Amino acid sequence: MKKVLIVDDDKDLIETVTFYLTYGEYSVRIAENCAQMFKILKEEKPDIILLDIMLPDMDGITACKHLKTDPDLLSIPVMMVTAKGKREDIEAAIKAGADGYIPKPFSLSRLVERIEEILAHH
Repeated sequence: MKKVLIVDDDKDLIETVTFYLTYGEYSVRIAENCAQMFKILKEEKPDIILLDIMLPDMDGITACKHLKTDPDLLSIPVMMVTAKGKREDIEAAIKAGADGYIPKPFSLSRLVERIEEILAHH
């Protein structure tokens, strides 16, 4: 079973995505902010992190930079899942080390396709 860490403060999105992923072949952990994400990452390493850009304690771009400079975490793929879909947002995420980007709103089947694509390359 593949492990996904969702880092988002949108409870409705978390509930919907978690239901869809756990119905498939994924186990899901949730973090509603970056502090929770880093705490979870000390306990276990997911196969992929779905990271929002707009979070209450630290923006996802900064969090991604931290993930990609930590030797223990840099191998975990990060997909940005965010309402920020402008070209400069995407470029900033890729520059920060994100392995993928999917703007909200998205179809759940497309989300899974992107997860699988990223995991296949890691």
